[in-house]
Amino acid sequence: MSEDKKHSAGESFNSFDEERIRVLRETRNMLDEYNSTGFDEVEKKNELLQRMLGSCGEDVTVQTPFKVVYGKNLYIGDHVFINYNSSILDGGEIRIGSRVLIGPDTKIYAGNHSLNSDERIVVENGKTRLISIPQPVTIGDDVWIGGNVTIVPGVEIGNGAVIAAGSVVVKNVPERVLVAGNPAKVIKNIE
Repeated sequence: MSEDKKHSAGESFNSFDEERIRVLRETRNMLDEYNSTGFDEVEKKNELLQRMLGSCGEDVTVQTPFKVVYGKNLYIGDHVFINYNSSILDGGEIRIGSRVLIGPDTKIYAGNHSLNSDERIVVENGKTRLISIPQPVTIGDDVWIGGNVTIVPGVEIGNGAVIAAGSVVVKNVPERVLVAGNPAKVIKNIE
């Protein structure tokens, strides 16, 4: 099975595979163009997002600088605002619902590596293989994520949730709650 098919199936894959590197190169080139496109060049920015991402809904604003790894594993709904300096590492699928606000300096990670050091980096015939494990992240509709938030692999955030600035989200977040802290904990329900 190819590394691309392993990745798509949610299985461990070699991030240093030639096909993965080709996708990274293409995404980096589009990302460089996106990040250097002027603020008022909205049509060009939208066209680049449509080409770069798995899907991108209507009325999506992604402030620059913006960082993504593969791009094609990121799916964004309608009426989404992603603020400056967000890093979205889509080693696994990341699905962002509609009417979502994401604050500046937010980090979303959907890939992981084995805890066993022998399984993280494998050297075979003088070639290095970086083994990655995709772990999807899902962010529901009507979510507000404050600035400088970190969301780790495998997390689901329920509809209408609010993640306070500076939080580190390490487990699933129910619908319509405010969470805060490191690790993030439910502070209160939202009426």
